[in-house]
Amino acid sequence: MSDTAARRRVPWHALGLILAVCVLAGAVVWVSVRALMLKSEVDAIEALTSQLSTAVADRDLDGLAGVNNQLAEHTAHAVALSSDPLWTTAEWMPLVGPNLAAVRVAVEASDTLSTQVVAPILRTAAALPDADGAALATAVAAGGPLDRAAAALHGAAHRLTAISTDDLLYPVASGVTQLTDVVSAADTILGPLASSAQVLPALLGTDSAQTILVMVQNPAELRTGGGITGTFVQLRAADGKLTMQKMLDSTAFGYRRSPILPVSKELTTLYGDVVGRFVQDASIPADFSTTSALASAWWTGQGGARPDAVVSIDPLVLQSLLRVTGSVNLADGSELSADNLVQRVLVDSYMTMTPEQQSVFFAQATAAVFTRLFDAGLSPVQWAQALAQPIQDGRVSVWSADPATQKAVQTGPLGGPAVRQDLAGDNAYAVYFNDNTGGKMATYMKTAITTAQGSCRADGKHTVEVAVSLTSTTPKDASAFPTSMTGGGIWGVGIGDIGMNVTVAAPAGAFFEGVRIDGTLASSANVSAEGHPTSIAHVNLQPGETNVLAFRFVVGDEHDDVHIVHTPMLTDPTVATGTLRCG
Repeated sequence: MSDTAARRRVPWHALGLILAVCVLAGAVVWVSVRALMLKSEVDAIEALTSQLSTAVADRDLDGLAGVNNQLAEHTAHAVALSSDPLWTTAEWMPLVGPNLAAVRVAVEASDTLSTQVVAPILRTAAALPDADGAALATAVAAGGPLDRAAAALHGAAHRLTAISTDDLLYPVASGVTQLTDVVSAADTILGPLASSAQVLPALLGTDSAQTILVMVQNPAELRTGGGITGTFVQLRAADGKLTMQKMLDSTAFGYRRSPILPVSKELTTLYGDVVGRFVQDASIPADFSTTSALASAWWTGQGGARPDAVVSIDPLVLQSLLRVTGSVNLADGSELSADNLVQRVLVDSYMTMTPEQQSVFFAQATAAVFTRLFDAGLSPVQWAQALAQPIQDGRVSVWSADPATQKAVQTGPLGGPAVRQDLAGDNAYAVYFNDNTGGKMATYMKTAITTAQGSCRADGKHTVEVAVSLTSTTPKDASAFPTSMTGGGIWGVGIGDIGMNVTVAAPAGAFFEGVRIDGTLASSANVSAEGHPTSIAHVNLQPGETNVLAFRFVVGDEHDDVHIVHTPMLTDPTVATGTLRCG
């Protein structure tokens, strides 16, 4: 062989390298082309997802179906483009790889939203007869379409929130963030709704007739579970149908010199002896089983039937239902609507009516809303739309005498305040408000909650602080308000002032470190109650005044995050994270 031929021969390893470079270049071109094709799909998905959210907010089921059909076409194509072996291999490349992976997860989540969540729910809704409670109960029972859709959505939300957007290209990071917000928001609503639906068959009397006692709480005068018990309604549920049998308001129940049922010494330490002596205080316990037992005893004492189930709601639940049914006409010829319900029921009535007139008005308003609910024939989808947000906010609590149903209740968002805290995790703190003004001044109270944690102790142990800020927005001329609004000073709170007991329940295992009000160590009661270390302190707010109550607890280890659950209120408090100040 000549020297020239030898020089022209290319070594095998060089040929291999050239071939590898060509393959890699081809792969890059292939992925690049698919990425360009995918961009148009992602743009369409982003626009359609926004339209999907709008259709849900507008309760436009026909529009929702049309948008979802288009979305499903685009997500199917996008998933196909981003799921071939070359794409998934390229996800390991530096810089570009994380962006490719994020896009793939995002389009898969969009496809899940469309095909495994929206589509099956729409099919179920279309197959159900309007206002057929028995059909609704069957459809949403555990293991049904709603349950499976909630599980699929939760998985998609989990995968999206696991994406770190810090090092992604801006367009990718922005798109992932927007989709995560949409899916996570839907997850927080659908999850509780699906969990709650497990108890629906029993409550609707699909197996046997049920007597349901509904407590309508009044958050203008706050209690742990939402507000004082203003109205009781007895319903009969049979074969998915509800009928109203009897109604009484709180004025029908006198106060007692001794508790109607035994009350634990821990609750008495926190709240005094009022829990079992006044019907309005039945919702002070965080354990809704205790509240239900008290409510049942009060009700049967007035000749009501012993309930198979107790359900607690507040006017904002009725407001949400009226947004679906439309307004109702009252006996005086006026209209009660979703827009004016809170003002008319929780403010105006106390400013313009005598106590006797208030009782008549509350009875008429409650009866009108319930009658409208039964006569309107709400479809299953309308019920779901109306109740999803109130359930998420903790405005609906349930107790059942049936052990199997009660077991399901205690593992879901309908279980009441204590269950909601347990469901929020090991790092959850509950903030409860109990008014002792004796009036309805809570409508003038603005609240905020700030959590902080750190190590300030000489022994190095960790401290968690829950700071509750209360501000009175009461006008200066509140002394001219009627007694039904201010309490008239009867309960030791000045006319126009707001007297408020604030309770914080810490996770099991925490230890008390005291309560400071505006930076000064204050008097507090500290006991282990209803399974949680619990502290309570009192403030008296004059018009325009702000007090900050800082509850501190010693915990074993630093929390990854501090979760807050709180009393459902007319205006929910802002919740923020701050910095722990030592000293």
